[in-house]
Amino acid sequence: MFQYQPNDQNYWNICCHKATKCTQDINTQVAIIGGGIAGLSAAQAFAAKGKKVTLLEQYYCGSGATGKAGGFITPNAELSFLDISHKKDINAAKNIWNFINNGLEKIRSNISNNGFSCNYKNDPGLFVATCNRTLKNLLKEYEHIQKLGYSSDFFDAQQIQSIIGTKDYYGGMTYNNSFGINTHAYCQELKKYLITQDVDIFEESPVLSIDNHTLTTPHAKITADFIIVCVDKFLPKFNILPEKIHHIQNFVIISEQLTDQIIQKIFPQKSYMVWDSHLIYNYFRPTHDNRIILGGGDLISIYSTEEKHNYIRGYKKLANYFSKTFPQIKINFEYQWPGQIGISKDLGPIAGPDKKYPHIYYITGSAGLSIATALATYSQEHLLENRRDLDKYFDPYRKYFINGITQKLLGKKLSFALNNFMVQQTLGCF
Repeated sequence: MFQYQPNDQNYWNICCHKATKCTQDINTQVAIIGGGIAGLSAAQAFAAKGKKVTLLEQYYCGSGATGKAGGFITPNAELSFLDISHKKDINAAKNIWNFINNGLEKIRSNISNNGFSCNYKNDPGLFVATCNRTLKNLLKEYEHIQKLGYSSDFFDAQQIQSIIGTKDYYGGMTYNNSFGINTHAYCQELKKYLITQDVDIFEESPVLSIDNHTLTTPHAKITADFIIVCVDKFLPKFNILPEKIHHIQNFVIISEQLTDQIIQKIFPQKSYMVWDSHLIYNYFRPTHDNRIILGGGDLISIYSTEEKHNYIRGYKKLANYFSKTFPQIKINFEYQWPGQIGISKDLGPIAGPDKKYPHIYYITGSAGLSIATALATYSQEHLLENRRDLDKYFDPYRKYFINGITQKLLGKKLSFALNNFMVQQTLGCF
């Protein structure tokens, strides 16, 4: 039985959420565990097919990795198109890339069609190179994206300085269909919408165990035809795929409110959502209210077992990165928080049915809000419409560089670190 932990957050910051707890036994067609973007999107997909859906969230919707994210909605998350094409054949990479973009557009259509209030900001994604070698890879990425029919722009070392107010980058390319949102607000808006679609959503209702068709919570049991497990980094706590999923940790800081003049110094022409090509990359974007949100990690804390709060080293690393990149701009950062996302050993998502119980479907390790949304829809298509074309790419039981006895000898943290590093080297990552 999974003994859930108290939420490591300030209660006074979250008590405004009015939770409806699951206190009575329920029979439903689809039970979904997890109220992040994957779980909520899966609820939407199954409800759209006329299924009775019950969603269970241990804290409140958007309280986990989704709600702590920097709000980048982009097709490029941990893996670029070039990375995927190195792992798979080119046709598979095209299918996966289009699949991810479908998830991106689903988020956008939810916002526009349903009037979600989540600080939508239509800024392109900008991937910047930190050396000449990675600039060559960016050029290849740009050429691939254009051939697929997606809008993109490429900037050399001289041009990039007119786009971003710094001399630190060697060039860059854009993903023009990207945009930024407040991810916590998006989850809350999607939750409200789903309730109007007769989806039952229970918060402060942690699932303690999964037994075939039955879920057990502290106060009730839920029996379902299908169970979709969207708990990301918590999956091993159910003793599900414990050797396949670990997590990485990032930190996010957000600045004081800035003047239009300061924003223009950072973005001389127009706003972008920026991430760089470092092995542990940094990312930043302007928010709807003229703040800079800046995120990244470091080697010491990236595979930490527990979230590190008040982590001075993480704050200094990010603040120093900004000061070095924009030495002419002096700003203060007012808030900092950690976040952990589940990852697989090859940085690709895990999605598929349980070996023993095919009515139980896992979605985890989906580092990127667009692909998490796409996988949520795919779970419905797999279970209800027999879709199978992408199963092999997301197989929960696929093999990695380091497995079995080798992982036991090295330990989980080191095994994942080595696997992730070897994948990045094999792919020629940035």
